[in-house]
Amino acid sequence: MTGRFPEIDIDAHPRFSVYSAGNLGEVAPQRLSPMSWSLVGTPMERGTRRLVRRIWGDRPWGQGDHYVFLGYFGCKPYHNLSAYAHLARQLPRVAPEDVADAYFEGVAAPQTAARRESGYNRMAAVPRLVRELGRLGPTLRRLEEDVFLVEQHARTAIGLRSEAGLAETLLRAADLLDDAWATHIITTTGLVPLTVVQRAVNKRLLGSYGEVEPWLNRPRELVWSRLHDFAGDEGALLPGEFLNSSFYEVADDQMPWRQFAVRHKAVTEGNANARGLVDPAEAQWGMLGGVRGRVVQSIARVIGETMSSREHSKSLVMRLLHVHRRTLPVLAELWSVDAGVWPYLTIEEFRRLYREPGLADQVPARRAACERAIVTPMPEHLDLGGAAPRSWADDAPKQARGVSPGRVTGVVVHAEDDLPEDVPCILVCESADADVAPLLGFVDGVLTQRGSDMSHIAILSREYHLPAVVGCALVKDLKPGDTVTIDGTTGEVYVER
Repeated sequence: MTGRFPEIDIDAHPRFSVYSAGNLGEVAPQRLSPMSWSLVGTPMERGTRRLVRRIWGDRPWGQGDHYVFLGYFGCKPYHNLSAYAHLARQLPRVAPEDVADAYFEGVAAPQTAARRESGYNRMAAVPRLVRELGRLGPTLRRLEEDVFLVEQHARTAIGLRSEAGLAETLLRAADLLDDAWATHIITTTGLVPLTVVQRAVNKRLLGSYGEVEPWLNRPRELVWSRLHDFAGDEGALLPGEFLNSSFYEVADDQMPWRQFAVRHKAVTEGNANARGLVDPAEAQWGMLGGVRGRVVQSIARVIGETMSSREHSKSLVMRLLHVHRRTLPVLAELWSVDAGVWPYLTIEEFRRLYREPGLADQVPARRAACERAIVTPMPEHLDLGGAAPRSWADDAPKQARGVSPGRVTGVVVHAEDDLPEDVPCILVCESADADVAPLLGFVDGVLTQRGSDMSHIAILSREYHLPAVVGCALVKDLKPGDTVTIDGTTGEVYVER
């Protein structure tokens, strides 16, 4: 993949033409500036290609000057569902439907024309993927230390308004951001075959696996609670400061990107939600006993650790993006670069801008392209296989899905509402990301319009032992104070009228 920045609407991959917002649609703003896309989409693409090379080698379907696994259409980020569906076909026993169910909100998986790897290559990929997953712990510990040092360096450079210090901060952050995104891609990719293996093994070992499955996979303690404790005052560049900002848009103070940025508000109060004395998963393992219990428990714990690593890697990405959010405006001011210019550059162009001021000459054309793009409605699911982009959607009926088990009745509250006292509450929202983590300690269930089995809100809900249902069309009609019952095992939702 070249360093050339694509047009706002890029050409489709010759084989993989079906795109879906997927998990990006759950957590990212509607539109991203060119600067933010160069910090989000481009390193995600590089990270996915890096994983493909390490597991399958240099394959034609994972290369090219075009984006393969991601898309930036109308300034809106998309995952390429058909490319990830093809990637799934390169592993034994993993089907494209497994990827769609895990991350793309239950849409049907498209068929791809690319050739499948040989049986030998598919089997050889398994130990290579296991090796990558086994490196997660040391990699995350190293990244945590390095990101903390970059935050310290950025805080000092901003305080001194040092051009050299700020420029060095961007250089240090570049490689770390690539590594953090690559780690996030490994965890995201690895969870799918892990759950496929778990389902196959547990169907043999457990007589009623369908009823027990939702209780088994819970991550260990997630990173978000610790980060909320270190949100700090704006400008301190503490590890949790990014929680007060838009997660993905670094130009969130500049128009037009400000209107798309999803603002968050960190909450630093403690967790008030009491958990049960007996974890149902541990009770299940205890009832099994012997080898069967140890096998079921081991697989569940590996999946839980991978979920935790996924959230940890994402938090590191968000912290590095926040370093850019704080550093870029100051350095632009020192370089006499207008605030309306730098959001339309890529990070690579910005770093060269001091030596090559002519790079700014392309900004008017790029700004005009963005202005045209952001007023064009973009579909949730996009098909670029025809003569012109068009909406793609499968014919399967959409239905709410339980992603964290349990059944609860409570009153509807939204993230911005004051929570009533001594009344069970159901947090209801269009979608939810890690910014709602502090609220989960004060509610009794979660109901969202968007989400999937491995979405961030699903993982958060499992860690907090909260029933959760995603993909519920009724959400847009629910008002604060309405009473609802949700079943996080079956996905059923009942509204009391």
